[in-house]
Amino acid sequence: MEPCFDDIEGVLDEIASESADCLKVARVKLDHSPNLGLWYGIRCIPTILCFVDGEERGGIFGTTSKEAILAQLRPVITSHPQSDPDSVVWA
Repeated sequence: MEPCFDDIEGVLDEIASESADCLKVARVKLDHSPNLGLWYGIRCIPTILCFVDGEERGGIFGTTSKEAILAQLRPVITSHPQSDPDSVVWA
């Protein structure tokens, strides 16, 4: 069963607290920043984008599980093991 939209916020909170030493999780409310959604071509909500050193490196579109998010996040973290937490961002 796919998680609902509200569950994604809880999952992102868990990931943020469990991985605070190696990444930063930020949220953007597109109704408050619609130009940002246009800039990144966001067509569905939720959209989770990964940035490393300011460059977009991937994304997840729609609701998904914590395991699926972590599966995409692990390669990014392991390829940047000494990164400043601000250099790897899921937004």
